Amino acid sequence: MDDYSTLRTKTLGSAQEEEAVTVNTRALIDKVLARYSGENTTLRELLQNAADANANSVEVRFQSDGSASAPPGHRPDFKELVKSKMRRMLVRNDGHSFRDEDWQRLKRIAEGNPDETKIGAFGVGFYSVFADCEEPFVSSGDQAMAFYWKGNSLFTRRAKLDAKDRYTTFLLEYREPSELPDLKDLCKFFATSLTFVRLSSISLYVDDHCLLSLQKKTSPSDVLQIPESINPLTRDKLMRIARVDTESVQIDAKYMNVTHYSPPVAEIGQTFRQIFSRLASQPVTLKEPSQSDLSAYTTVSIFLRIATATVNTSVTTSFAKELERATKKPPPRTTKLAILSMSKDELDASEDAEIFSNVLPGKSGRIFIGFPTHQTTSIGAHISAPSVIPTVERENIDLNAKVIRNWNIEMLRIAGILARIMYTDEMSALARRAERQKGQLEDLFDHAIHIMRQFTFTPSTPASAVGDHIRVEFWSCSNRRSNSIEVMSTRGVLPSDRVRLSSDVNFLVGLPLLPERIAKEAHEFIRGLREVGLLTEITTTDIQQELQSRALGGEQQDLFLKWLAEKRTKGDLDDNIVRNLLGVAVATISSPEDPNGAVTIPISLGMIKYYVNVNKLSPDVPIPSDCLPFQVTKALTRPQLMALGWEEIAILTWLRFICSPPHPLPAPQNIELSTKFSTQVLAIVSKNWEPMPSKQKQEVVDLLRNKRCIPTKMGLRIPTEAYFSTVKLFQDLPLIVNMGGVRDKFLTALGVRKTVELKLVFERLMSENATQGRTKWSHLDLIRYLASVWNDIPKDDITKLKSKAICKAETSDPQSQQRLYKVSHLYEPDDQLRKLGLPILYWPNWKAGSVEGRFLASLGLKRYPSAQDVLTIAAVSADDARLREAALQYYVNNYYNNGYTAFNAAGLEVAFLPLQGGSQEKPKLAAPGHCYSNPRAAILGYDILRSDLQEHGPKFGVFADPPMTFCVDKLIIQPPTTIRDAEEKFSYLSTRLADILPHLVERLSSARIVPVPSKPSDIRPGSAGKLKWIPPRNCFLGGQDSIYFEIFDFVDLGQDANAFLTKCGSKHEPTVAEVAYMIVREPDRLLDVFGGEKKYMGALRSIAENWSHLKKDKILVKEMRKSRFLGALREVSAGNGADGSATEENADGGTLREFTLARADQVLVIDEYVTYVMFKSEILTAPQEDILESFYTSLGASAVSAKVFPEWRIGNPIHAEKEVERLSKLVLERCRLFLHNNNEEVAHDAQWLENNLRVSYVDTIRVRNTLKHEGYKAISHQQNKTAAITRDNNSTRQTNLYVTHNFLYYDVSVGLVTIILRRPKPHSYLLLESLLSTDLMVLKSRGFNVERILKAKAAEARIAEDQRRRRLEEEQRRFEEEEKLAREKEKLQQKQILREQEKQAIQELEERPTMPGAFTEPSPQRRTNLPLPSIMDRPRPNNFFGRVTKTLGFDKDNQQAEQIKNLLDYQSREQQQLVQSSITPTPHAQPQVEKPTEPHRIRENLRRAVESSRSHDSNNLFCPPNAFAVKEQKSYCDSRPSHDITFAGNSALGIKLYVDKRVKVQDFFGKNVAAVNSFSQLLKQIAEIYSLNITSMHIYFDEQGTAIAFNTNGSIFCNLRFFLQLHSGAVAKGDTEKALAYWFVVVAHELAHNLVSDHSAQHSFYAVVYSETFVQEFFTGAMTAIQRGKEANAQPSSSA
Repeated sequence: MDDYSTLRTKTLGSAQEEEAVTVNTRALIDKVLARYSGENTTLRELLQNAADANANSVEVRFQSDGSASAPPGHRPDFKELVKSKMRRMLVRNDGHSFRDEDWQRLKRIAEGNPDETKIGAFGVGFYSVFADCEEPFVSSGDQAMAFYWKGNSLFTRRAKLDAKDRYTTFLLEYREPSELPDLKDLCKFFATSLTFVRLSSISLYVDDHCLLSLQKKTSPSDVLQIPESINPLTRDKLMRIARVDTESVQIDAKYMNVTHYSPPVAEIGQTFRQIFSRLASQPVTLKEPSQSDLSAYTTVSIFLRIATATVNTSVTTSFAKELERATKKPPPRTTKLAILSMSKDELDASEDAEIFSNVLPGKSGRIFIGFPTHQTTSIGAHISAPSVIPTVERENIDLNAKVIRNWNIEMLRIAGILARIMYTDEMSALARRAERQKGQLEDLFDHAIHIMRQFTFTPSTPASAVGDHIRVEFWSCSNRRSNSIEVMSTRGVLPSDRVRLSSDVNFLVGLPLLPERIAKEAHEFIRGLREVGLLTEITTTDIQQELQSRALGGEQQDLFLKWLAEKRTKGDLDDNIVRNLLGVAVATISSPEDPNGAVTIPISLGMIKYYVNVNKLSPDVPIPSDCLPFQVTKALTRPQLMALGWEEIAILTWLRFICSPPHPLPAPQNIELSTKFSTQVLAIVSKNWEPMPSKQKQEVVDLLRNKRCIPTKMGLRIPTEAYFSTVKLFQDLPLIVNMGGVRDKFLTALGVRKTVELKLVFERLMSENATQGRTKWSHLDLIRYLASVWNDIPKDDITKLKSKAICKAETSDPQSQQRLYKVSHLYEPDDQLRKLGLPILYWPNWKAGSVEGRFLASLGLKRYPSAQDVLTIAAVSADDARLREAALQYYVNNYYNNGYTAFNAAGLEVAFLPLQGGSQEKPKLAAPGHCYSNPRAAILGYDILRSDLQEHGPKFGVFADPPMTFCVDKLIIQPPTTIRDAEEKFSYLSTRLADILPHLVERLSSARIVPVPSKPSDIRPGSAGKLKWIPPRNCFLGGQDSIYFEIFDFVDLGQDANAFLTKCGSKHEPTVAEVAYMIVREPDRLLDVFGGEKKYMGALRSIAENWSHLKKDKILVKEMRKSRFLGALREVSAGNGADGSATEENADGGTLREFTLARADQVLVIDEYVTYVMFKSEILTAPQEDILESFYTSLGASAVSAKVFPEWRIGNPIHAEKEVERLSKLVLERCRLFLHNNNEEVAHDAQWLENNLRVSYVDTIRVRNTLKHEGYKAISHQQNKTAAITRDNNSTRQTNLYVTHNFLYYDVSVGLVTIILRRPKPHSYLLLESLLSTDLMVLKSRGFNVERILKAKAAEARIAEDQRRRRLEEEQRRFEEEEKLAREKEKLQQKQILREQEKQAIQELEERPTMPGAFTEPSPQRRTNLPLPSIMDRPRPNNFFGRVTKTLGFDKDNQQAEQIKNLLDYQSREQQQLVQSSITPTPHAQPQVEKPTEPHRIRENLRRAVESSRSHDSNNLFCPPNAFAVKEQKSYCDSRPSHDITFAGNSALGIKLYVDKRVKVQDFFGKNVAAVNSFSQLLKQIAEIYSLNITSMHIYFDEQGTAIAFNTNGSIFCNLRFFLQLHSGAVAKGDTEKALAYWFVVVAHELAHNLVSDHSAQHSFYAVVYSETFVQEFFTGAMTAIQRGKEANAQPSSSA
């Protein structure tokens, strides 16, 4: 970087004269006022000056236009007075007079008041007067100063007054009469201004009429002690509050009503009243105040409190310097900051007047810097900060400049601390009032809310940072040891750390809480307290401490429990907290022994688990100690009690307590001692009996079973000893009494009996010694009695009856008639059961559906035997055929009715089932698991169930077939002996294919179970040939029609048996792997079996198709590499066959294809067809199929190209850069198209070719190809080539394409394909050759996708267009330079001409006759302005185009010469003579000499003509450019032919093609596509010569017409028909020079039309100039085109 310090020092030391910076004073003041603009700015500054001068009063007087003419004592119309124009304003104060330095500073801008205690800092405040007047006047003391302007400079003049004036006066004469300011706003401004400014009064006059008088009264100040809890030092320690003084202020305002007058405006309501008054014929008029009302005065007062802080500052020296530099005065050591607020009492005492609306702080006060600014304070108080540094306009606080920002922030922090001191003081005063009122705090809530609202922070505007700084300091200025603030609570004003915020905790009378009203109406302030952490919500710890200090009673405990339940329900408190609070809470209830309630019983709520539900439990019964009495819970709902974690005491829990109390209960509450209490307890339990779960019911029964709790006529008894009163069998039973409210069902459950105990029945009625004269009962009598009381018999008695023998069975044996049986050992009377010999109940006239029958069934009487019993009877009756058959028949008939389906008979191991093959006398019996029901299973030697029972086999547990594992074992051990046997066994097993699981399939597939004949021809069942047994996996299914029949074992055992074999692994055809093994091991035999090449190669093809799987078999692959099994081909000449004669199809001397078998290393794969053709008779090749070639290669076959080694001999290089570039582009372009249409494997893509291929021209190319392969002798072939591909041996590995001048596209294609594709096919060479040699448009018509190539060409055209544009821009720049020089030259020439004319005039005066009035003719020798020869049409066209036509041979072509002549607008000799004669000058005429146009202007016209050329677009209109006039030519007009053509398409170069509407487009393109592209190439070269955009060139074709070309709106159209007739054939042969010259002239002619629309002489002039200008470029392009044509002629016709 340069040393600018040195450069500056050098500059300051230079010898140049120094110059002062000048200032435009008027502009400076205007710019300052633009920034200093604001409402009442001038008055504000003048009031501030009065305050700085320690004035007490200020008068502001306005004088109207008519004030001077008003008579003395005139009382004006005040409504009109306030509307009149004011001509001047006078402001005066009674402060100190101006000192000399004050007068000096008054006339200096930007020199502020140097007194650091004053507000002024910038020295521009006084100049606000220039906003209202042009030339102010100031008088003070005995001096005066007038300001006046001289131009843009301001001057002053001072004068000494005759007498000293006690007032300082500012007189402002308005530039023009102005409207009086809005009086209401002006009064409000003065009232606000008087707030902090040290003035006592302000008066407002209009024409000597006092409209306003403001008086301020201030009480003596009191010192306000700074609380110890507040830190008066700011955080950056720059300022500290030393003391705070407070004073009360009263402002009295007396104003004339006209100041608040505004013309009445009809309101909507009044308008409606007027409408209705018209309808009612009672007009209503708007009240207009009278003149006396407007002149009357209104007096209002307001009371304020101002706290002023004395602030000591302590800044560093550097800080002070920076601040002094910015403010032009040092920072004060002591400053003031005041806050204006209103207490609730002051607010109530103040009058609500609009004039004081800005004085009242409201929701957000303002920052006063002498006067109110736009900045709000964010609290409900005004802040006066004279030492705060404002912005220039004094409306905002400067918080941008670094040092000023830090100073102002500290001042704002002082404001925050002072606000906190005031808040604390007002709260302390409120606390003292609360003490005096002795707890009556509700009356003070309004005062507390007022204080909190006054110090509630809201976002300040416009700078929110101002309020943020005040707010942060307000909350954070507490000392570290006292982080709290005073707030009003339910216990008075207390520090906030002792007060809690809660709206719902009203049960703790001792804890200070924030009153709900204050929390609601001062919610913003409370939110601020919570945000800074000075006030917190009530915590469980607070509640816990309060609960520990005193017990709850009455309403308190209800409120506490309700609150706690609600919090738990809402999730505000978790279970642990609830338990902790209940653990310390103590409730109290009144003692039942004290009717007055003076004695209370404490209850620890932490021990409570239950509560009483009076709907279930009487509230007067004894309860356990962990159950809360109903007296406490009666105010709570059930959900609330549950939320507290208490459960409803269950009847069972309570009953446990009653039955087993921890301490003995009094006798009246003892269940075994008090009949009344026992009845009450039983009634309670009975009432809740039904909802109880069965388990609880049982526990209740267990609790009361042994308790003497049942009242009977014989006293309290245990339940089982008591009887219901309905039992009448005996008279001495203890019957229950006094059981009202106790349900029978409950008593029954307890064991109270409804029947006589069985023991008594048996003792008194069933024994031989029956008592009381009763007859002995039989089992029939007993059953009938018990059935009658069945529902009342206890469960224990039922159990006893089931286990006791009480019934007799049917029998004919007298000895057995007295025997008794258990009911469960007997069966119902039934004939079928009697046949089975089962014990039958003795019961005459038995009815199964009777009550007795159902009762006996409940005791276990059997209706039928079980399946086990029936089958046991059949098994043990092996010798009793009748009983066995009866049992079997009964089992079958009642299988479903008796539910035998659930019995598993298959598990029986006893033999009871008859089999097939047994006789009636000697039946064969078997267990269910040893026989089967499917007769076909007998083929394997298994026992089969008797035929009549086979359908019932599943009922007996007999399976249809033996397990498949058994069948497989038998089949493997005993394979079929004959083919017929195999067919039957396999057919049976085919019916069970689903049972043959995979592990069984594996066993069967490898077991030798398939019999096959040793002779393959004898495979039919029953054949007598010798058999062999093979595994199923080794045999195949089918007959002699299989091609593998002679190779593998085939069987055909029928459809069913074949299905079984298929399941076991037999296949219809061998797998490819099996065929592969066979063909590798016996290739010659398989070739013979297959009967020739076709089937053999088919087998090889299938192996190749599955090679991806076969190659995983390493053994197979190893054998393949060694085996001579691959089919190979060799092409031999027809005469070299075995017999020396050619076949019929090759009788003309062709070749024969020889097939043989060979190893992989003996076979070559054709990858280069051209190379293969050279050696096809000497090598064995793989068939040309992709899959076979890949298969051969993987086994070790080599590619032909790998065994043929070329030796290239490249001739000498030829320099042909253009041809190399063209061929390179063609190769890359067409190779991309070739790859796009190629489906073969690619070795190198187009990107690789672009990076690695290099094209070179050489004179000759020869190649020698040598075949070197094991097993073959070395053979070589040599030939000439026109193209070759080689690679460098250096590190670059560059690929070279060498071509000769007469190269063949086929040779190029062969070389490129060999490097592009891995295994090229012959058609690939032909495809690329076709793509290289065919035009793009022809390829497109053949369906090739050439759009990308066309787009690439379009991109090249865009690049060329950019280059053309740059050339044109360069020409434009050159023209501008030459034009500038030409204009300067013209000016010099004009000056020279003027000098010559002056000189000539002087000479003429000298040569005039001496005699006045002698007129003589000047001599010819003195004549200077001789006539110049006329400028005629120049013969330049003849000269230039004569040379061109002669050079290119047009002079020999009459047709082309005639057309060129027409284009150049040649004039005949008669026309020239006519023109010459028409412009011959008269003898006395002085012809005007016109100067020829400068060459650079002509070139600019040519450039503009080129720029004006464009693509034809019907949506646009061409406007020819403005051209410099060319004076060489005269104009004339001719006619233009018409054209009716339509768009047909684009050429390969993007040139638009149009045809006559009568021409068929498809036919036209089919015939002329090559000519269109040739013509496009020609026009492209011409466009490059003229730097034309190719898109401005167009081709059109019409069938008749004389126009060679035409220009329409800058678009040039050239006629293809003329190109076809004149040049198409020559261009096709490469002869392009004549065509290029011809159309070069044509385009020049049409370009001239961009400047001259008609065919005039001027047009011809520009056509010639165009041609001459671009002739050099033309010859360069022509030579290139000629060279290309010669090269094209050198190409063979095949490559055209």
